[in-house]
Amino acid sequence: MKILAILKKELQTYFFSPVAYIIFASFLLITGYLFAVVMINTKLATLEPMFGNAAFILLLASPLLTMRLISEERRSNSMELLLTSPISPVEIVMGKFLACFTLYLVLILLTVQYPIILAQYADHLDMGPIYSGYIGLILLSAAFVSIGLFASTLTENQIVAAMISFGGMLMFWVFGWVKYALDNPLGESLAQLSILDRYQNFMRGVVDSGNVIFFVVFTVLWLFLATRVLESERWR
Repeated sequence: MKILAILKKELQTYFFSPVAYIIFASFLLITGYLFAVVMINTKLATLEPMFGNAAFILLLASPLLTMRLISEERRSNSMELLLTSPISPVEIVMGKFLACFTLYLVLILLTVQYPIILAQYADHLDMGPIYSGYIGLILLSAAFVSIGLFASTLTENQIVAAMISFGGMLMFWVFGWVKYALDNPLGESLAQLSILDRYQNFMRGVVDSGNVIFFVVFTVLWLFLATRVLESERWR
């Protein structure tokens, strides 16, 4: 129940402010425009470009959505009250994570119009890559939220939190390029940490259990680290 209370409070903060609506409008405007341009130019019944564009837009928007999750509590001096209340750090982290993740799910749900539009003009639309693409986009969103939430626990300055969040996400986004610079086992090992390479498999219609486990472990790890930061503050 405590997690649900935090979830409700955070969702109210998002939807009672213009931030969520600006993000929604910008996301739909950009993805819609790119979807139309790609369809008109390629004449291909595929959503792979849309999934790629949506992921990149979320990469840019995520720091803005996650930077205030914990930083705002510190700035408003309410973090000490939270940490001394019966609410545990785990409940705080999970409540805030689920609230932001719900926002992402709404964003993703709004893109369902694109496969519906595509189905009106494609005789035999392959739904496999569409299903897998959405699974990948949901897992990627969870990973983005977890990194952003962890970054927000490190500072009370929202701009700094956004920069740390974006830097972390970008690092894991481009890890796959390391294998081209380091043509050795080290480069291959580092490339396995690339969230982009793993997400691209979902875009191509491949739902590999290894990639699913990677995103789940990745998300849980950053949430665990965020919890540990709050726990360390609680016992100071």
